[in-house]
Amino acid sequence: MKNRLTLALVVVVLAVSMACGDDPVTDPRRATSCAELVEAGRATAEAVLDALGDRTVADLEAADDARPFADVEHILRADAFTERTNALGCGAAELTRLACTAYQGLSTQARGEAAREFLDPYFVACD
Repeated sequence: MKNRLTLALVVVVLAVSMACGDDPVTDPRRATSCAELVEAGRATAEAVLDALGDRTVADLEAADDARPFADVEHILRADAFTERTNALGCGAAELTRLACTAYQGLSTQARGEAAREFLDPYFVACD
């Protein structure tokens, strides 16, 4: 009976630890590899898509014609991504290759015209 209880406990602990896994990297400053940096980029893109919602490009241009995506620039954290890219030594070709796989499915999350336009550059390099 004691062996069965121990075995059951071990199975539960293993199942819980495998289900939890590592937390996805969403902050570029936490990335320890180029793949994790791309993972953070996908999380950032998802946040931008949520922020853009159903808005059109005309909606964004009405708010700021010179910088239509100004509302989401703070989400992008371009400086943090650039700094981490340089620190990790990630090349553009490697990041593009990783992103073409990691960003699959994002287009289904783009609800509005502005969101689809935001995603266009992500996929141009993957064709």
